[in-house]
Amino acid sequence: MNVEHFEGVIPPMVTPVTKDGNVDVEGLKDVTRYMIEGGVHGLFPLGTIGEGPKFSRDERKVVIETVMEAAKGKIPVIPGTGGITTQDAITFTKDAQELGVAAAVIHPPWYFHPTSDALLSHFRSIAEQVDLPIILYNIPPFAGYEIPTEVVVKASEARNIVGIKDSSANMLYYQKLIALCRRDFNVIQGHGSLFLPSLVLGGKATMSGEANIAPKIVVGIYDNYLKGDMRTARELHYKIVSLTQVFNYGTFPDGVKEAMNILGLQAGYTRKPSTDLDDLHKERIRKVLREIGLI
Repeated sequence: MNVEHFEGVIPPMVTPVTKDGNVDVEGLKDVTRYMIEGGVHGLFPLGTIGEGPKFSRDERKVVIETVMEAAKGKIPVIPGTGGITTQDAITFTKDAQELGVAAAVIHPPWYFHPTSDALLSHFRSIAEQVDLPIILYNIPPFAGYEIPTEVVVKASEARNIVGIKDSSANMLYYQKLIALCRRDFNVIQGHGSLFLPSLVLGGKATMSGEANIAPKIVVGIYDNYLKGDMRTARELHYKIVSLTQVFNYGTFPDGVKEAMNILGLQAGYTRKPSTDLDDLHKERIRKVLREIGLI
């Protein structure tokens, strides 16, 4: 299956919510436009940074519809459609397919940790139920475990399981997948601070949260690498390394949304449980944004 249009920078988007916790449709349109203007190559709503698991089935549909409306078909929309059960994931993925998305990202079930055989069956069952490219999602800090490499390799034999987003920050795991999986299987880097090293190793894309805040910088890494301008690519890389620290403030993704709000975007609040950032952390975020030239 051709996944060329899944190359480049595909931000996992924040989901703006109002103070009372409702999806902020206008804010989501604002964020979508900002990233498209920043030159990104695709959009990934309802991922971890998008607080996907916090939203109901109907809310997920609203988010996907809003992003697709704002994107106006300019770039592919690839939402997160995972669930804690196989049936939930199938339902969410079918919903997304009916809305016309380009592909879907499936995280492993959390809380109950399946065996390798059960996890493989989970991914295969979802893929068999939809006519849609599927990208797996390895995110150990949130799922509570790593997708075993042998599960990824076996899952990649399915016609429409076309890639994996790896947010393990484990470059040994990342390069092992590139070595073991079929050549056209897309191993996507989940950490912005590892995007440039991943390109050198043969990666073709990133789904990194930093692109919510600084899409032009992350796209600049990609463009300059392709042109062979490694000096500029490295300079931009280290700006993203600095930016990554804002992820550590508050309840994730509080720091990311605060940075975007400072830039004048309508990123809004984080759905509870979360608390407002204190003034010290807000000033630290401003300092980072100044240092990398965003304000």
